[in-house]
Amino acid sequence: MKKHFFSPLYFFVALWIFLFNPILVQGASIKAESSLLHFKTRYFSGEADAPQEGTHRIWLNLTSDQGIFKQLLIGYTAGATNGWDVNFDAISLDAYKPADFYSVNENRKLAIQGRAVPLDPADTVPLGYRALFAGNLKISIDHADGDLTNADVYIQDKETGTIHNLRFGPYSFSTLSGTFNNRFVLRYTDKNLDVDEFKTHSENFTAVSKDQTIILNSAESTLREVSVFDISGKLLYSRTNIGTPQLEIDSIQSGTQILLVKTTLENGYILTRKIFF
Repeated sequence: MKKHFFSPLYFFVALWIFLFNPILVQGASIKAESSLLHFKTRYFSGEADAPQEGTHRIWLNLTSDQGIFKQLLIGYTAGATNGWDVNFDAISLDAYKPADFYSVNENRKLAIQGRAVPLDPADTVPLGYRALFAGNLKISIDHADGDLTNADVYIQDKETGTIHNLRFGPYSFSTLSGTFNNRFVLRYTDKNLDVDEFKTHSENFTAVSKDQTIILNSAESTLREVSVFDISGKLLYSRTNIGTPQLEIDSIQSGTQILLVKTTLENGYILTRKIFF
């Protein structure tokens, strides 16, 4: 009987086609050369550390203590829309057996999603995931750039009713095995804000560090509460019932590091600033 041998060449050809033409719409293949070019130059090349002006990106991780790791990217950039964009969006290949993590847009599961600029503080992005096993998972910020570098970033858990600020640590949750496309929402406020209102409060608040002293100043409203955390989420300072528009904090004993300052104004708005202490 004649034996048939499978050449490794066929495997690598098939793999190349699979990896570099991942975009499918309603079962029909779409040319991905333009999309691939945008992925390479805008997201996966060295330019990721030096984004183009007007580009704002955030990378989110789904992890577990057992070693699960999946990452997605949301990027606000010129030319993208809030709908399906063949030049910017990439469908998740779901090739990682333990789990998958993606944003959801027009019923597509996206590992990369481009969205329109300017960045709208009221924007929300549905997130979904797949888990092979029941257990505990975490959602966290890997890194961000542009206007998202220091911005508050929230995960809304529609199952528990929780809205968690990822700037203060990962969001841990329990899950059953299965696929869940409607549980989470990425958002940039912890309540529904008017866009102009959000910008006004953000622009009228400053947090600076000078000579081991943190100086907070609000021109819009007095300060109610202030908390200072290190980058790991450890609480270094907390004060409530402040009642003044300015506060100086000189009691933190710390070496040179990045700190997160969470400030609640009397009108209820919460602002977070990252400072170099």
